[in-house]
Amino acid sequence: MPGRGLAKGLSLPVEKYLVGYTDVVEWQRAQRDLWVSCMARFGFDSFAPPIPGAHPPIEFNDANMPRRYGASDAAQAADYGYHLPPQQLDEPPAWEPAAGAESAVFLGRGPEVSSGTHNGITVPEGGCRAEAERELGHLSQGEEATKVNAASMRASLKRPAVQKVIADWAACMKGKGHAFSDPYKPAESFNLATPTASDEEIEVATADVACKEQTDLIDVWYAEESALQTQSIAAKKASLDAGLAQQSRVKAAARSVLSEGSTK
Repeated sequence: MPGRGLAKGLSLPVEKYLVGYTDVVEWQRAQRDLWVSCMARFGFDSFAPPIPGAHPPIEFNDANMPRRYGASDAAQAADYGYHLPPQQLDEPPAWEPAAGAESAVFLGRGPEVSSGTHNGITVPEGGCRAEAERELGHLSQGEEATKVNAASMRASLKRPAVQKVIADWAACMKGKGHAFSDPYKPAESFNLATPTASDEEIEVATADVACKEQTDLIDVWYAEESALQTQSIAAKKASLDAGLAQQSRVKAAARSVLSEGSTK
């Protein structure tokens, strides 16, 4: 959940079923450990993909609470407008196994893998990459959780309380000289591919967050959407819980791999 701004401390009911960033990093690091261990069996002792987790995104999970209802952090708006802070713009380094034998063993195919072996050692089906996925499983939040997360946002926009608070926000913005019909329009009106925000963008973003605070837009919208999600989750609980159980198995497998690695 967000640690700052107007959305600070807010977490939607569906987030219990979503895969969080820290879960993904843990799974990716376990996967990397298995890759490295497998590749070492074939003599690739310098095989070293980047360690995951160095480039965190703004959202903790797919609910994206910091910006689910538009910009919500006054300090970020004053500094960056609708742009992401610089530390969140960094892309993870591009990586792929070295061409030749390393790639062949990692992927399980190529001229260096002959009759399923490399240097007399059997290569796992699909290579070291596939072997790791078979051991860990795939970390996924499941289709139902994704549907609840998206459907509640669409449905919440039709709730009278949300429509009213958006109208109040729009009136506030108009009073500050900015005519927008909904909280997503301001960010869409600027080119966020530019290196930095313009003075105009910062002015609009700052007014945007101030109007959200004045009208209680985020608290009202969050309450309405939370109620919708609670209803949907109750109706789909069996399916959602099954997906959660699968997540738990994969997370446990990842923790086991990382624990074994830390004792070596």
